[in-house]
Amino acid sequence: MIKALKIQMLGIRMAFASRMAYRIDFFISTAITLAGDSIIPLVTLLIYNSGVSLPGWSMYEVLLIQGIFMVSKGIVFSFFFGIVWNTLESVKDGTFDLVLLKPHPAMHLIMANAFYCDNLGILLGGITLSGIALGNLGTVSLLHFAVFALLLVLSILVLLSLALIMAATEFKWVGNSRVDEIFDIITMFGQYPTTIFSRTFTNLLTWIIPVSMIAFMPTSALLGRSINSLLPATLATAVLFTLSMFFWHVMKKIYTSAGG
Repeated sequence: MIKALKIQMLGIRMAFASRMAYRIDFFISTAITLAGDSIIPLVTLLIYNSGVSLPGWSMYEVLLIQGIFMVSKGIVFSFFFGIVWNTLESVKDGTFDLVLLKPHPAMHLIMANAFYCDNLGILLGGITLSGIALGNLGTVSLLHFAVFALLLVLSILVLLSLALIMAATEFKWVGNSRVDEIFDIITMFGQYPTTIFSRTFTNLLTWIIPVSMIAFMPTSALLGRSINSLLPATLATAVLFTLSMFFWHVMKKIYTSAGG
């Protein structure tokens, strides 16, 4: 465990050192990334200011969902999601062989080198948006915050699982360079209350791919709302994470040095 933490910290320090060599580029890239993820909250503001609303949810409650979504996404994109691009590049040019030769799990080595500082802007933006929303919604009890923290961990596991699945496909389909679009399509529904969707679609977002766990359920816990289907969503998250780990290891076994 200590060795793994040291490797992770080394990867973070190297990533920061690399980006700080071009600080202007880093700040511009971070701002652009944040701006891209701020579009949906801005659209929410426009919708509510025009007199339209989502049934059963105030503007600041919806913004809180979107803020927590950004927090979870910012954490995963900063610390873990680089595994998708690192796997793609290392498999494409054949350098994944070097990762396999090292006396440490390949998954963690790829993740340790996956830290991407530019996405910290999403995390900070999410924290800011969530703070503004909570400031207009009132105080939160310690119990509700504790449940929220636990569900946020599950939220991170959902996004990490999707990242592992996408990275694993690249062992077979080396030219799959647009996997991020698949991720965006799957997770986009996590930025809205699942109660606005049909029962069938809500069940899909809970039982099959627990997108509702990304932001809706943590937000509901924070607001003290009752959470329907929490147990199924928790079980679905555990199953998804287990399957993603298994899928990664299975696909890694069929890896053949691509090169070129």
